[in-house]
Amino acid sequence: MARHGYTLLEILMATAILLLGLTAVLGIMRSTHQRSVAAADLADAQLACQTLLNELLAQQSRIQPVPAKPIEGLPDWNITVAVYPATQPGLSVVHVTAQKINPNTKIPDGIIYQLLRWIPQDRVEISEKNETIEGTNLFDEPF
Repeated sequence: MARHGYTLLEILMATAILLLGLTAVLGIMRSTHQRSVAAADLADAQLACQTLLNELLAQQSRIQPVPAKPIEGLPDWNITVAVYPATQPGLSVVHVTAQKINPNTKIPDGIIYQLLRWIPQDRVEISEKNETIEGTNLFDEPF
């Protein structure tokens, strides 16, 4: 006798396999979306750092440190400016940092974008408590 159609067991197995496949695909899509949002946020933070640094450099006045403040359009990010002497005589380092803040705890989340620029020392205002940070000829780090 010839068989016509599928048994209930075959339909249940096919449905289970289809659901497993869909679950895997949805998991990958969710992960990809989270990473793309994080990359977009980091790109926006980078743009905010570059914009702030360009604004500071375009000013006629001396550049001063800026305490942490929220980045407009990125509510979970803060931006700061630090200024300190470089190891190279006559130069100072302007250090702009964007840092992601955990909205629940209001503490840093570990995601940071940093931008450093060396500029003539007469363009910055450095407090007396700042010390020269040792670095190499190519890179002065405030760490």
